[in-house]
Amino acid sequence: MPLLSVVLPTYNSGELVIETLQSLLAQTFTDFELLVMDDASSDGTWERLGGFDDPRIRLHRNACNVGLPTNMNIAMAMAKGKYLARVDHDDCAMPERFARQVDFLEKNPDITVVGSQLEHFQDEAGITGLPLDDATIKARMVEGFDYLANQSTLGRLDFYRAHALRYDPNLYVVDDLGFWMDCMLHGARFANLPEALTRYRIHPNMTSRTLRLDRLYASKDRIYRRFLPLLFPRLQGQDCEYLLTLYRSAEDMPQTLAHMVALHRAARNALSEIDTRWGQSASACRESIVNLLNHARQGFEARGILGAGHAAVLDLIFQSE
Repeated sequence: MPLLSVVLPTYNSGELVIETLQSLLAQTFTDFELLVMDDASSDGTWERLGGFDDPRIRLHRNACNVGLPTNMNIAMAMAKGKYLARVDHDDCAMPERFARQVDFLEKNPDITVVGSQLEHFQDEAGITGLPLDDATIKARMVEGFDYLANQSTLGRLDFYRAHALRYDPNLYVVDDLGFWMDCMLHGARFANLPEALTRYRIHPNMTSRTLRLDRLYASKDRIYRRFLPLLFPRLQGQDCEYLLTLYRSAEDMPQTLAHMVALHRAARNALSEIDTRWGQSASACRESIVNLLNHARQGFEARGILGAGHAAVLDLIFQSE
């Protein structure tokens, strides 16, 4: 049995998946199976995949397009390894990625999932600064940014199966966030390595540049309507509904000063009590909420809805008991 199962979900990936596969087959760590999950591609991807001859590759093709979350669930059921790694079909792995991450989990049995930094390439350059520790990673899930890079993760398959954890097919784009939150609520502990072990391709056809915002907002509502009251026990009813609007672009929120006042009151009430039973940092949770508020305020200021004197009033509302 392989020590590691690597899941590569793909759909109409064109030539990009070729480079991805080459980077995986060139890993210094070799004790893995590679589950290449084609979601009924129609652009010749399946035919390109057939050109690879390596006994570690297990090709699977869905009879119809089922979507990424369901495709991942099929792969997790097929996997035979102790660990499970995720790779996106337009990214590449550094040669030492699997060796470094498997070694880390072998030496740190208290950690459930380990990610790494990303190195951007093609249309942009740069390296991410994702947090390394469990407490900050979990708190950053409140903001929904800069916690784990899904395509860089490697985790314990027995933990996922023991808790019947699956990707939610009702979530659009943020199915990974929902999955990691579920892991957290079942006691998972996270880490990120400081080095970039995955190369993240920035290109015009990537998912984040072709989003349907209505579906994205509905999915975030589904996640955070459940998640926020767990972390912030005093957040109830209408206050939660107000905070859900923080996960939209500022221009897609209600365009009134009254709404901004209500947001600050709701945030104040939420942060009056933070439940840290899952190991998240209370101060980093507060920082995540403040970052969301500030982003909304900047958008309102840019459109002239907030004047110079409004900021001080909002600060007083947020800080008052």
